[in-house]
Amino acid sequence: MTTTLTATDLRRVVKSGPTTTDILRGCDLELHGGGLTAVVGHSGSGKSSLLMCLSGLDEPTSGTVTINGQDIYRQSASRRAHMLRTEIGFVFQQYNLVPFLTVEENITLPFQLDRAKVPRDTVSHLIESFGLGHRRRAPARTLSGGEQQRTALCRALARRPGIVFADEPTGALDSQSTGIVLHTLRQMADEGQMIVMVTHDLEAAAFADTVIVMHDGRTVATVGRTTSQELLGIMSGLGA
Repeated sequence: MTTTLTATDLRRVVKSGPTTTDILRGCDLELHGGGLTAVVGHSGSGKSSLLMCLSGLDEPTSGTVTINGQDIYRQSASRRAHMLRTEIGFVFQQYNLVPFLTVEENITLPFQLDRAKVPRDTVSHLIESFGLGHRRRAPARTLSGGEQQRTALCRALARRPGIVFADEPTGALDSQSTGIVLHTLRQMADEGQMIVMVTHDLEAAAFADTVIVMHDGRTVATVGRTTSQELLGIMSGLGA
């Protein structure tokens, strides 16, 4: 089945005492099929908030998010939880690994919790693709930041969910690890996976099929395959 993701007039308002802050101010997007989409924008533009709302992890104040025609915020709590376990993958900036479990155990943990069969071939392929073969039995607490991030990506991709959301997947990586992650995500996208990533790295965004530019809580531009220099020109025109 072809994966579709749409957001219509997405708004997120946060109140703290007498102060009201508009985080998202009417975002719209529509994505079809596989492919790699990057969300870029200046700090504070609402990138991560948009990703959280799109993924079902943070309910918007108003607007709709549909995945394959289902309004995810009209689903029951149990149905949305099931979607988050089986149909949606999310990679957090904080990795969220279990420190005493190995790389392989962290990747297979969601299957164990659901009492589902572990796809050993898929797991092994991901471990090797992300350059973790020599670390597969190492406890997560002994991993570098880059190795933890790559393990978290493997865990999100292992179920082959319809959509994988990644919040700054290369933010803590050195140049070598960044290259491994981007080329692997690019390969997954070419094989039909829908991947949506937030990034501040315009070089990383240039790997994407589609780039969504955010400014001041709004999606202000959507462009196809482009270069980091062209993106820099767009961003410079928006100001800080």
